[in-house]
Amino acid sequence: MPLDEGGVGKSQSSLPPLLKKLPSHSSSNLSSSINQLIKPHLLFPNQTNQPPTTFKMSAPNANNPNEGIVGQIGNSLNNAAQYVSETVQGTGATASKEANKEQAKGNTADSSISGRVSGAMGAASDKMDEKKHETSAEANKRSI
Repeated sequence: MPLDEGGVGKSQSSLPPLLKKLPSHSSSNLSSSINQLIKPHLLFPNQTNQPPTTFKMSAPNANNPNEGIVGQIGNSLNNAAQYVSETVQGTGATASKEANKEQAKGNTADSSISGRVSGAMGAASDKMDEKKHETSAEANKRSI
């Protein structure tokens, strides 16, 4: 019967599962049996021979490089929506710019000096907005 830490005998049923597998041999064989049974479990306690159940697939994506195909589709849809939005805003800025240019030329009901200056300033501001929206739309178009 094996001995516990105090030298008192224990039955086989109260021993840990690994120690139950130990053969009853001499002390030199006992230490090699312990090394064969216990050391692999101490070195790799959670190792199993099972293949991984999930795989992380990476796909090229500038915003999130490790995102899967579903994420890429969502990202492309978002970029397409942003492209449409920026294109519409750019078109609105162009229309406003043209109206302000006409005001600056004096071809509207408010042909006063202050009205013409206001039209010229509005046209310049709209030109900057137009350029900003065109640039943003182009960037979204390239990332679709």
